[in-house]
Amino acid sequence: MTFLNYIRSRFKKVLSVDTEFLMDSTGTTPKKVICFVYTDIFTGEITPKWENDTRHSDRHFNYDEVLLVCYNAVAEVGCYLKQLHGKPNNIWDCYVENSRLYKSMRSGKGALKLLKTAEHYGIEDRMDEADKEDCLDTILRRGKYESLVPGSYTDVERKKILDYCTADTEVTRQVFIKQVEDIEKKNNLKTEKDFERELWQIQNRGYAMACVSQVERNGIPIDNKLVNEFNKYWPRVKDNLIREVNKEIGVFTDDLKFNNVKFEAMIKKNRLFNWPRLKSGTLSTAKSVLKKYLKVPDIAKLDEIRTLQNMTKLSAYSPSEDGRVRTSLFMFGTVTGRASPSTAKYPFNASKWARNFIKPSIGNILYYIDYKSQEPAIGGYLSGDKNKIEAYQSGDVYVHTAKMFGMIPPNGTDKTHPNERKMFKVVDLATGYGQGPMAVAEKLNISIAKAKILLMKYKDYYKTYFRWIEGVIEEGLHSKRLHTRRGWQRWIKDLFIVREGKSKNIRNSLMNWPIQSHGAEVLREALMDLTDNHFEVVALVHDAVLIQIPIPEAKARLKEAKKIMVDASIKIVGGPITVEHDEIKENFVQEEEDQKRFAQIMEEIEKYKLTTEMNFNNYQNDSTALYD
Repeated sequence: MTFLNYIRSRFKKVLSVDTEFLMDSTGTTPKKVICFVYTDIFTGEITPKWENDTRHSDRHFNYDEVLLVCYNAVAEVGCYLKQLHGKPNNIWDCYVENSRLYKSMRSGKGALKLLKTAEHYGIEDRMDEADKEDCLDTILRRGKYESLVPGSYTDVERKKILDYCTADTEVTRQVFIKQVEDIEKKNNLKTEKDFERELWQIQNRGYAMACVSQVERNGIPIDNKLVNEFNKYWPRVKDNLIREVNKEIGVFTDDLKFNNVKFEAMIKKNRLFNWPRLKSGTLSTAKSVLKKYLKVPDIAKLDEIRTLQNMTKLSAYSPSEDGRVRTSLFMFGTVTGRASPSTAKYPFNASKWARNFIKPSIGNILYYIDYKSQEPAIGGYLSGDKNKIEAYQSGDVYVHTAKMFGMIPPNGTDKTHPNERKMFKVVDLATGYGQGPMAVAEKLNISIAKAKILLMKYKDYYKTYFRWIEGVIEEGLHSKRLHTRRGWQRWIKDLFIVREGKSKNIRNSLMNWPIQSHGAEVLREALMDLTDNHFEVVALVHDAVLIQIPIPEAKARLKEAKKIMVDASIKIVGGPITVEHDEIKENFVQEEEDQKRFAQIMEEIEKYKLTTEMNFNNYQNDSTALYD
């Protein structure tokens, strides 16, 4: 039996689907569904479903009996949700699986387009680009009238749209068949048990995409009044704020031009000796580089300025008609399988002070629930290292480790010994990402010799964990892939990557992949379970969720949500990861520094408003005097 035949035997039908729809004002979710087209994978039978603005509650098929084959299922599921059909539970997402199999399919230009995957498998699209553009123009040009006058599309236009949609289902059908064969070969599937495990894992990822579609549709509730006021005055006060931040780091001139000499001096002052340089020799200021050093206060301020400079107007945060801001989450778009939200439209990806725009809808409370010290917990449970598990369950991994090393007394805390705690946090993160004595010495401002001794003792204390991670990497290098318990994969081509004439040992870059990727799976599991239990998940944030609950049931439902998230961690990594929550009754409150920054921004806006009003009043008085 082949994998394809096994799939055929498991379902009454296997259908490829494509939809056409008009986006809402955020450009994220369907506002109006135009049509669905289904093509039977094995018989080739085509079934079109033309929709108008009248919502249909009748499902097109029995969700339990059919495997739905999509390319980026978020879009198709969004259409089902719009039509009140609910989420299909058996989904094969060709985009997700090719993201798993091929790095080039994961991200970048065209990653979400069916055509890119089709070209990879040597499949030709039967419609040329000119016909597609014409069809899309027809959908957009006439679609807006369909909601006002159902049936405004002519018969000729309907046929054109349905033919376009049908062509995509045929390409998806061919991609699916090729992909099934590819997976069978690459993952060496031989037995029915292999097929069963692989299919379950693929369906699990497909259903996660369906739940992500629900999150995108929910959207994040926003303080509409605050956003509108902010957008109105922001362009006028932005430069003043940048100058205020720059007073603390001094790397920009008075006219806000970046000064490389002053930046280099700042880097030296902070002892960041390994800072990446461009081919020209100047220090890099790329976002990806700054991100690595955000724990350094001066770098965090520089990143803040860069963010402020790029925000000419925060129209991205303007909510839709229902007061929600929405963005595409791009699930499975990273090497670890984490969601990668659109930076421009996602409050959690911008400066932290932008989270102040988040505010629960009337009659509701928002809860930000996150996993506490997720990475050490995952490392302990996956490796079975009793010392690491004990450290995590103590409540503070780094304080516990410092106590075991005799650097903090038994009754010591993070408040009484913050420096010692920081030391072991640095060591933990360094070893987690394969960094050596030089990096630790630099971050802790100690000698390399002391850093070597510290690392040696640390690795000896958690030796079970380090033996496990080395074993995982060795196995990965031998088999040319790493994989999670749920089947997400990272393929390894070479031990060394040559970039700009330098060889980079990728062993270090692999060290944290098992931890990060399982962390992503914990959050996906939590998302699916929360969604299935009718929680309104409005955002995903790395290792946290933002959920909205009606006030009367908040206490009981919060308790239920936290239990679901802990249970999700047990299912994925074999042990409980503690969760914490923040309650948001009004606007989202930030950490002290970020809250201070937002208050400063709003103060600047109030100053500008006051000055403007005074000038206007003076102008009016002067004008009146001319006619007295």
